[in-house]
Amino acid sequence: MKIQEFANVISGYTFRETIENHSNGNVFAIQAKNIISGANIENGQDLVKIFFNGARGAFFLQNNDILVVSRGYGINAFRAAVFKNSANNIIASSSIVIIRITNDCALPEFISVFINSKKGQKRIMESVTGSSIKTILRGKFREMNVPTPSIDKQKIIVALADNLKRQKEINERKIQIERNIIDAIFEKLS
Repeated sequence: MKIQEFANVISGYTFRETIENHSNGNVFAIQAKNIISGANIENGQDLVKIFFNGARGAFFLQNNDILVVSRGYGINAFRAAVFKNSANNIIASSSIVIIRITNDCALPEFISVFINSKKGQKRIMESVTGSSIKTILRGKFREMNVPTPSIDKQKIIVALADNLKRQKEINERKIQIERNIIDAIFEKLS
């Protein structure tokens, strides 16, 4: 299915000035640097806090929105993550494209896994413009085809991706423990 058949594609808010942290701000802003491939965004408290006096718009995030980095240097630059937060005071900046699912044929986590896959990144590259820094063209991005197997199959694929992610984290922790052991040995020898 094309993205536009199961979701709205929304541009993040374009700020006129640099986004700077204000401890007394009234809104949080999420930027491309906050998007980690495949990681859910659950805590808005780590984001930049800003003053925002504009009107509410679609760029205010909703729970289960899929956030995609809209600018990058090529394949794997267009990371996706699912926004898992019910706060109503978080804005996506213009460096992010929001996919807001409108049809229950697609799970946000599945769409995120697909976008972060090699196949998904190749499809995104068909909807970008620019020579060195690529930018997603929203119109073409809406036309991007995404596989939409049954919800049960989507859940299985998401569970598999989560399992692989946990295995990677365990392996990274194991490597760090091994390094710590070697470092401790050399500390004792000094």
